[in-house]
Amino acid sequence: MAITKIHAIKSTLGKAIAYICNEQKTDSKVLISSFGCAPETADLEFRFLLSNNKEGGPNLAYHLIQSFAPGEVTGEEAHRISQELADRFLQGKYQFVLTTHIDKDHVHSHIIFCAVNKENNKKYHGCTQNYYKIRSISDKLCAEHGKSVIKEFKDTGKTYHEWYHERKGDSWKSQIKKDINECVRKAKTYEEFIRLMKDKNYEINGETFGEGSAKYISFRPFGKDRFVRGRASTLGPEYTKERIRERIEEKVTTLIDTSGEKFKNSIALTKWAKKENLKRTATMYAELGNQNLQSKTARENRLKELCEQIALEKKTLNNLGKECSQFQAIIRHAKYYIENQKYDTAYENSKDKDRYYRTHCDQLESYWNAKHWLENAGIDTDTINLKQLEEHYQKLIYDKAALTESCQAKEHELKQLNNMIKSLNIILDKPNQDRPIHERNDDRNSLR
Repeated sequence: MAITKIHAIKSTLGKAIAYICNEQKTDSKVLISSFGCAPETADLEFRFLLSNNKEGGPNLAYHLIQSFAPGEVTGEEAHRISQELADRFLQGKYQFVLTTHIDKDHVHSHIIFCAVNKENNKKYHGCTQNYYKIRSISDKLCAEHGKSVIKEFKDTGKTYHEWYHERKGDSWKSQIKKDINECVRKAKTYEEFIRLMKDKNYEINGETFGEGSAKYISFRPFGKDRFVRGRASTLGPEYTKERIRERIEEKVTTLIDTSGEKFKNSIALTKWAKKENLKRTATMYAELGNQNLQSKTARENRLKELCEQIALEKKTLNNLGKECSQFQAIIRHAKYYIENQKYDTAYENSKDKDRYYRTHCDQLESYWNAKHWLENAGIDTDTINLKQLEEHYQKLIYDKAALTESCQAKEHELKQLNNMIKSLNIILDKPNQDRPIHERNDDRNSLR
């Protein structure tokens, strides 16, 4: 499902283009493309066309936004769909810059196109008919790509109570929270939690972690039309996917704090917490044994090793990110160079260069700008090979994703190990009148 909206840009065109090209929002500028111009110089190229237009008017460009439902598309999918939207609607008549932002829970694309038609030098005139045309094209593209489409309908045959609670969503959000809590209690791992929820006939999106994953996990109970996002403002802070995973892991890496007021006023609750903490302690001992980390020296060495590996991988990731950005820019300019090289050849062979330039100035300027940029970057334009560049770029993306996953796994292991050590130290340092002295000493010796 995608929602579209459009508005005119009457000033600050350069700031608008710079905003949509923000590298932090576009996966280090990977999700940026354009037509008839270069993103870096689009402001100047738009103004060149505007300066030759005689219609006047305040509109410099138009800003079209296509916003997708949370968890329904990846950044790459959204970018492809929005590219098709721009191609079908603008039909190659308007220069544009297209970017896709993945910094929000809903992936969305920005298309800023010049207000002047580059073929006939006439201005685009926004109207209601064109808005519905954009919406129609967007709906068709969503359907073609297997995404949901907004359907207009009237709620008939429902009582006010049904309509009110269905619109508000609180009639089944409480049930979702109840089911999540139950599965968290039963699950030993996050993966088991997902399986248990699916066994309850829940459809789940965005449950994975790592680069390219959706920001929020979403749950849709059987028989419901829409998903509910697991975020603080929707279900509460305890129901984000990060917190759900933490709650499950806390059962085996942390102890229940019994110093709170509710434990002081409840003998039964305190008794349960003590038993639960004994179970968790036994689990921690077993896990440390599985990792050959029974001794204090082994644990300290593993902590040091993890910290060093994480620092090294983060440094490598930073370098890979810079290299990815560099190659993305090289490929973009290489495409402009190759696509428009024929116009430069024809220009050089033309008998009337001024006339040819007036007819093909966009293509020539794009070629010359790309050639200048590539030469400044140290690229030999005579031997440039776009296929090799793209293959190397894809390898960089793959290496970056694999290293990100590895680094996140080590950070996760480091956090768990620190939690277990902290929890066991509490057990060892806290007087426990319920256990004989020799048992506590045995525990201390096993951890040294």
